[in-house]
Amino acid sequence: AFDDDDIVHVEGSVDPVRDIEIIHDELRLKDEELIAPILDKLEKVAVRGNDKKLKPEYDIMCKIKSWVVDEKKHIRFHPDWNDKEIEVLNKHLLLTSKPMVYLVNLSEKDYIRKKNKWLIKIKEWVDKNDPGAVLIPFSGALELKLQEMTDEEKEKYLTEVKTTSALTKIIKTGYAALQLEYFFTAGSDEVRAWTIRKGTKAPQAAGKIHT
Repeated sequence: AFDDDDIVHVEGSVDPVRDIEIIHDELRLKDEELIAPILDKLEKVAVRGNDKKLKPEYDIMCKIKSWVVDEKKHIRFHPDWNDKEIEVLNKHLLLTSKPMVYLVNLSEKDYIRKKNKWLIKIKEWVDKNDPGAVLIPFSGALELKLQEMTDEEKEKYLTEVKTTSALTKIIKTGYAALQLEYFFTAGSDEVRAWTIRKGTKAPQAAGKIHT
């Protein structure tokens, strides 16, 4: 969400709202591609093969197809998927069923001064089209600069320009959106972080280490 003569945009101009809409369309179209072979396979077995066990899944996939393909909407925007439908959705991991976190890349100058001409427009679009979704401004240029500094240099620079890195917030928000958490193990020569799904019990978490 910034102009830079050294960066050429694929669409020829900077318009983050347009880009968000393009990404939304591309994700939905990808789900269309994923749904088609799933339905074909289920139809062969459940309808033509008369497999009564798979008939409920076939019916649910037909409903999902209607929402994504005919209504042209993201799965997560459906107001009332029931438990059985959610089970099928979780099985097939369709893209538009996942929560969305909007990361807005600003110039270092705009990020530090907390001003950008696009932010309000992006926020308005998200509030209207994806209410409740998280929007996080960050500066890729700043984060790259910080990566090349020592911890001491980083702390000094951030204090001077009166700002903070957005990386921690981005990571924590991503984990929360995906219902993930992490735990640490410490050995004689290293400390490691392991990612697990929220609600995972200790034996399963331990199994993560050994696989």
